[in-house]
Amino acid sequence: MTSLPPPRGASVLRAAALGLVAGMLLGGLGLLVLGVKAVFVPADCAGLSAQECQLIQGAERDLGRVQTLCGGALVALGAALFALTRPRPPNAPDDSPGGSHDSSV
Repeated sequence: MTSLPPPRGASVLRAAALGLVAGMLLGGLGLLVLGVKAVFVPADCAGLSAQECQLIQGAERDLGRVQTLCGGALVALGAALFALTRPRPPNAPDDSPGGSHDSSV
């Protein structure tokens, strides 16, 4: 039996999914980097009063937490989509020792 090539529509969908996965992973990694930077690197407070500096640092820290969470979620979503759309090998016959090819009776 000859195997037929996959239909063109399936390859286009797989290419679109790969682009979506790449975008999610790159965007998620970018958000993770920005979020971690905002959480751990304090804001520059040159020329600001103590209250203004505290407000800006608090806002950046909170925004960094949200960015880190969203970036991690995008990376996880992209990895899950990659796992769902990766090409699978064709099903091989059952070669296990307890399979139907057992000749001991």
